[in-house]
Amino acid sequence: MKYLIATHGEFSKGIIDAAQLIAGNNNKIDYFSMTKSKGQEEAEEEVKNYLEKTQGKELVVLTDVFGGSVANLFTNFLLNGYKFQLVTGVNLPLVLTLLLSADTDSNTLIKNSIEEAKKGIVYINELIEKQGGDHNDDRIIED
Repeated sequence: MKYLIATHGEFSKGIIDAAQLIAGNNNKIDYFSMTKSKGQEEAEEEVKNYLEKTQGKELVVLTDVFGGSVANLFTNFLLNGYKFQLVTGVNLPLVLTLLLSADTDSNTLIKNSIEEAKKGIVYINELIEKQGGDHNDDRIIED
């Protein structure tokens, strides 16, 4: 399975750098950055070339913002017959779970990874309050 992280700005490259710092180098993951200097036509051409190069391979595209220009760009390619899985809301826990999972079925892998990534979004102040701790408490916070 191949992964493409596609985001506004250099966010996609940063996520890959962080993921590789934690999980080691991985040649299954590429990035696409929509920058201020890249026009819509240039972006479409770059994405089209990448998708054509990867056709026949199982591809999962992870974008940053649902309804954003990057997600919409890839949605248009899906609607025009290109075959890949598209997930929005990319974050580091999602990428790590995808890369480190032993699941081989892409649908199961994606669904499980999304659930794991959701668990990683925690409002720590509220958690401390619920557990009766305070900011000077030296207890370890547990789930």
